[in-house]
Amino acid sequence: MATDSGKPAAGPTYLAAWRRPDLNDQVSYRGFSLMILLFSLAIIAFQLALWFLKAKDYVGMDPDDAMRLVEVRDYLGGQGWFDLTQYRLGPDGGTLMHWSRLIDWPIATLVSLYALFLSPHQAEVMAVATWPLLLVVPLLASIGLASYRLGGKGGMVIGLLLSVVFLAAIVRFRPGAIDHHNVQLVLAAFMTAMLIDPFARASNFAAAAAAGGLALAIGAETTPLVAVSAIVVAVLWAIDSERYRKAAIGFGLAFAAATGAIFFGTTPFGHYGSVTCDTLSLGYLSLATVGGAALAASAFVLTDKPIHIRFTALVLAGILVLATAILVAPECLQNPLNNLDPLLKTMWLSTITEAQSIVAEMQHSPEDIGGFYAVGLLALAVCFMRIMRREQTIAHAILLALIGISWIVGLLQVRGTMFANFLAFIPLSALIADLRALYASRQKDSRAALAFVMSALLSVPAVWTMGGMAAFKAGDAIAGVPANQADAVDPDAEACVTEKRVADFAEMPAGRILAGFNTGPALLRFTPHSVLAANYHRNQAGMIATLKIAMAKPQDALPMMEAQGVGYVLFCNDDPLVDLMKSKYPDGFLAKLGKGDVPGYIEEIPQRAAGLHIYQMIQR
Repeated sequence: MATDSGKPAAGPTYLAAWRRPDLNDQVSYRGFSLMILLFSLAIIAFQLALWFLKAKDYVGMDPDDAMRLVEVRDYLGGQGWFDLTQYRLGPDGGTLMHWSRLIDWPIATLVSLYALFLSPHQAEVMAVATWPLLLVVPLLASIGLASYRLGGKGGMVIGLLLSVVFLAAIVRFRPGAIDHHNVQLVLAAFMTAMLIDPFARASNFAAAAAAGGLALAIGAETTPLVAVSAIVVAVLWAIDSERYRKAAIGFGLAFAAATGAIFFGTTPFGHYGSVTCDTLSLGYLSLATVGGAALAASAFVLTDKPIHIRFTALVLAGILVLATAILVAPECLQNPLNNLDPLLKTMWLSTITEAQSIVAEMQHSPEDIGGFYAVGLLALAVCFMRIMRREQTIAHAILLALIGISWIVGLLQVRGTMFANFLAFIPLSALIADLRALYASRQKDSRAALAFVMSALLSVPAVWTMGGMAAFKAGDAIAGVPANQADAVDPDAEACVTEKRVADFAEMPAGRILAGFNTGPALLRFTPHSVLAANYHRNQAGMIATLKIAMAKPQDALPMMEAQGVGYVLFCNDDPLVDLMKSKYPDGFLAKLGKGDVPGYIEEIPQRAAGLHIYQMIQR
């Protein structure tokens, strides 16, 4: 609670919150902790139950989960902290990955701890199951605190309920989901909770900045969100300099210091001068240092100056940051994927669902649009309405900026909607809490009841997804449009590449495999072989070589495979790359192979697993 003076309520046992009409609307630290623990245990129990009942593998279904496990194994096997090369991926020399050891390390640590009393395999199983479940606690703590600060005790409970329903519907926090996207969501929620601190404490803003630096190091996907967070802090200081002076100084210094510490702690000495746009490199370090220092210096020196001088200082700081970007990392002023080879844009990127824009998604899966975008848009409308009504204006303005940038990124790449949807729960929880209180005071008013129920339902992304499915599938049925069999995926079907199915192949002499991009991580996980390509933009050379071989006529493909040192060819009946080649290059090597037309320079290795085909190059 807050007193009329704007200071935190007396007593260290209560959380700070925005002033609410109900003076009893307080939650103690103990009560808050207990609430977070109960909700965390509920979702963890649910995820574990799903895992035991339905999971066919202890690693997540996303190929990135398998790739992360490969990296963790390499790290535990002695590959250096600063050595991020995946030596079994791509042409000779391997592929320098853009992933961070900051995710490898905690998973590897869990494996080592479990290995003290379990077998190596059991330790690995337990570690990859434990890691995503552990992340549930800080995620719910962040969303619970943010919802409490905005909507009081009722808002906190509703925010946690919305989060639990959301987590039950996605795979990012299920056992085995060890890719980095779940950590990014935790950091985004934490940053938001810290920034809407009603008392603008420097410690909270510094914590938000440190989380932003960590998010940049883990993955460049959060760059827009981190950048907007910094702009928000700068604008808050310019508008209300006395209140946000210490917050701006703390944020600026912490952002520069945290980013620098992580950079020097994770970047090899030989790469200090390199600029890469998909990792924390000299480019991001320069921007964080210049921007953070400029913000801190402005707040330290100009707080007592008129508002026009403060804004002028911010404009100059922005020009300085932009000049630094143009000088040090001009290539990072665009989407890193813009530099992809045109062949990869056409034949690979356009097939990645999470990289699609809203336009492409509307053409391919219009029934999913509501689930991706509606809740975020509703939250933006709520924030705008609150600002117009001058209800907790600063908090809703912050949320408007953070949800807005995530939603805009989602328009360009659908993966951004995960952040927009989750952060949307903060303003929506406060709205639902207020409508619930209104309904409680007017129990005979059907309009109040309808408003409460509808606000709660429309705040759940899954409701929009189910509504879209019902509307479009029903419309197709009425119009007589046949169902798309290609979209019908059997959830109980066994994966094509599993440890058991490639066990014999794993015993063969190590060699480089030409295979579909989706199967690359699984082959690295289950066999000692290397793969020419997998779904990673740093692996451009391997992917381009694979596509050119697949497209070439069989007689032309042979010298290309020999040049790449290919020893094996592997494909699955349902491999998207094979289907793509059959439709676009029916006379190409991979399409012919998919039809059973085997050239004389390879021979098939008999397989007991249906749908899996493995060929060995014949020595000449």
